[in-house]
Amino acid sequence: MEIKITDLDHQGRGIGRINNKIVFIPNTIPGEIVEIKIIKEKKKYTEGQVKSFIQKSKDRIENLCPYYPSCGGCQLLHLPYQQQLIYKQKKLQNIFSRYGLNNIIINEIIGSPQKFHYRNKVTFHIQNNQLGYYLNNSNKIIPINECLLLNETINQNITKLPKNNNQIIVRSNNKEITYQQDKKIIHTIVDYKFLVSIKSFFQINDYVTPLLYNQIKKYLNPKKSDVILDLYCGTGTIGIYISKDVREVVGIEVNAQAIEDAKTNAQLNNIKNIKFICGDAGTESNKLKNKFDSIIVDPPRAGLNKNTIDAIINFKPNKLVYVSCDPMTLVRDLNILKKYYNIIEVTPFDMFPNTYHVESVSLLTLK
Repeated sequence: MEIKITDLDHQGRGIGRINNKIVFIPNTIPGEIVEIKIIKEKKKYTEGQVKSFIQKSKDRIENLCPYYPSCGGCQLLHLPYQQQLIYKQKKLQNIFSRYGLNNIIINEIIGSPQKFHYRNKVTFHIQNNQLGYYLNNSNKIIPINECLLLNETINQNITKLPKNNNQIIVRSNNKEITYQQDKKIIHTIVDYKFLVSIKSFFQINDYVTPLLYNQIKKYLNPKKSDVILDLYCGTGTIGIYISKDVREVVGIEVNAQAIEDAKTNAQLNNIKNIKFICGDAGTESNKLKNKFDSIIVDPPRAGLNKNTIDAIINFKPNKLVYVSCDPMTLVRDLNILKKYYNIIEVTPFDMFPNTYHVESVSLLTLK
């Protein structure tokens, strides 16, 4: 079955049509003509797989990974990096426009200084004494001994990792590596050092993280008199990064191990004006009596829960800085907050090169 690719969807798959019904085909580029086989038929759409290329795009590059596109880790390895950035910029603009936020300023995406070997953490799956990633749309693994996304230290140690569980989480600062629950390693962001446990949240791309944090600081434009609330604070990285420019920071995080790391990190960096609370961001912030000048939120993909949004509305901070790893939940939350806040602008970041994911930071000011 022959089909022409006309666009890319939000997961990086090519879009074509058969009898006016949408077909999603991974590893394709707009303008290409491909022969496909149907792998899944749904009422509203079809999923296909390339059997052969009849006409390839001049933009297509030969990927360097022997596991692509079978492995589900990357979706855009066949696109030149500049084209990946254009795709992500357009994706964010389309989502904002589709959900009624088409007048919002979306700045040009900030790319990653390193498009390969940037990941400092990975989860490997293990089956039959083989370690690897899941195949696309499957719970079967593809054994690997190197991954272009992982930093060099992880790659050098893949074959040495134990295979006695169903999965193993590995973290590395590109000097040392850990996969043990009780061993922490230190990551450095500019002048700050952060001790991080294996399951604590820490930004995945060491090269983009400083750029992201500088943008957060720029949006906050902090004053020495400011009191800042840092929700979903993880290991305290953002709060510590801005702490020297403000009077006080309060961080809230549900992960008890991350809070333990955050307290250690404050001591490690000799920061005295920050405190951390363990618990749900919404529940714990609603208990606080402080007056906050600004609030930072960096939620998981699920976005903000109702309690957190209610707390933000009740606190009425002059500024809200929203760090998001999922544009869909971001626009959902912004559509609730826009009644109370002006959405000034959004800056996207390519935290995850060669994948369809896009990070962003939004600045909101109180109406």
